[in-house]
Amino acid sequence: MRSEGIETLKAVARRSAWIVALLVVLGIAALSLLRQHQGPSYEAGAQVVLSPIDLGAAVSGFQGYVDPDVLNQTEEALANSAQLFNRAAAVNHGALGSGDDLQSATSVSKNGGTVTFTATGVEPGRTVKIANAVASVYPDWRADVSSAAITQAIRQVESQLKASTPRDPSLVDLLNKLKVAKTATGGNVLLVERADSATKTRPRPVRDALLGAFIGLFFGLILVAAREAIDTRVRSEGEVEEILSVPLVGAVETLPRRAGLVAIGRHRERFGDMYALLAANLAQTAADGETIIIAVTSATAEEGKTTTASNLAAALATRSANVVLIDLDSRKPSLGKLFHIPLDAPGVDEIVGRSLRPEEALWTVSLNGQGPIVYPARGEAPPDSGALKRSNGGSKPGSLRVLPIGATGMPRGLAGRTPALRTLLASLSENADFIVLDTPPALAMPEMTEISELVDTVLIVVRHGRVSRRSLAALTRIRRNWRSADVAAVLVGTPRHDEGYAYYSRS
Repeated sequence: MRSEGIETLKAVARRSAWIVALLVVLGIAALSLLRQHQGPSYEAGAQVVLSPIDLGAAVSGFQGYVDPDVLNQTEEALANSAQLFNRAAAVNHGALGSGDDLQSATSVSKNGGTVTFTATGVEPGRTVKIANAVASVYPDWRADVSSAAITQAIRQVESQLKASTPRDPSLVDLLNKLKVAKTATGGNVLLVERADSATKTRPRPVRDALLGAFIGLFFGLILVAAREAIDTRVRSEGEVEEILSVPLVGAVETLPRRAGLVAIGRHRERFGDMYALLAANLAQTAADGETIIIAVTSATAEEGKTTTASNLAAALATRSANVVLIDLDSRKPSLGKLFHIPLDAPGVDEIVGRSLRPEEALWTVSLNGQGPIVYPARGEAPPDSGALKRSNGGSKPGSLRVLPIGATGMPRGLAGRTPALRTLLASLSENADFIVLDTPPALAMPEMTEISELVDTVLIVVRHGRVSRRSLAALTRIRRNWRSADVAAVLVGTPRHDEGYAYYSRS
């Protein structure tokens, strides 16, 4: 099996282990409760050993071949005969119940020359008595059945002798042989091994627990297989690259709850390197003196697009780059909330409406401390475009500025505003190394298609286990209309494991 297949199985096991474990526990509990509800049950067995030689046939001289399979079937049929159980009930004067009661409580098995009568019941003493009663009656009843045909033959020979004068010697000889055969027939049953005690068969906690666990495991595996068969959500890096036909530039583990910005602040040590590697990979194609515009989008909502854009921008800024993060998600703007920018703060909508200049709406984010600290960028000296351009890991500090969408939230979106947005990006590019755009989901809004000609790279965010293959396939068809020359993908929300996060270089 290829390593990719092994990893897929491991992933299936990780996300489905709780289902199997739950069904195993339910199986154990259900079977244990069922056994307790059914009450105790006991089992006792008595054995009857049959002679391997037909003594009647040997003494009388009547020998012939008998098929062993036919003989076994005959013996089992005789041992299960209702007449046997009726006789056992009659011999015990009904103290153990009727013949039907005894037959329903007894099972018969034959192994070689041994017939075993196994009785089951809720009372150990009565169970032992039933097994012994049936086994004790069996030898005599079996002899009567075997000799019934011989008795009829004796009567016929005796009738012929009375009618013949003088007596036919051959009939006399035959009559003697038949009487000897009848006498020897009862010797076919040689031994009865009586039951001494009954064994408790229910409940047996250990055995019941193991059986319940096996049943739960069986149904759990079936449920997991059915769940995986109908689940079309994307869960692996290979699926992302195969469906989108773009390189995967990184994979990010699941972040802590309510932790949005982890590239800076108290979560940086644990999760910052993931976005640092993503930022380094995206920065490989950048040339000195050029501003790289990166649009971050996704197929559907709630895939971590805003979180990825924010942490990517912060990671680029910590690499001594000047970064501007712009909220273009008119459907659900979130950057203002993430960076604690006032809701009534102006932004992109006012700038493209030509009522405000870009520097009047920007907010500066502090890259130090335990969380994002923002303050208006207006009034501060703009970065020197020559001194603060990309330093390739130099000692000059980077900067992160955020441009919210605006107080009105751009109700009309970017429809008809592409020229104004182009002007805005050109203005911001004078003092920025990177511009990161948080755009709406590409399948929900047309913004990504409209601005694709304005950006250098489109980064598609795919959340592990959320988006379906069908949605990614639809995004692939839309992507063909994008005029951006560079498209990549990042898988976020991957399960945490000992190996940490995965990283993928661009091809």
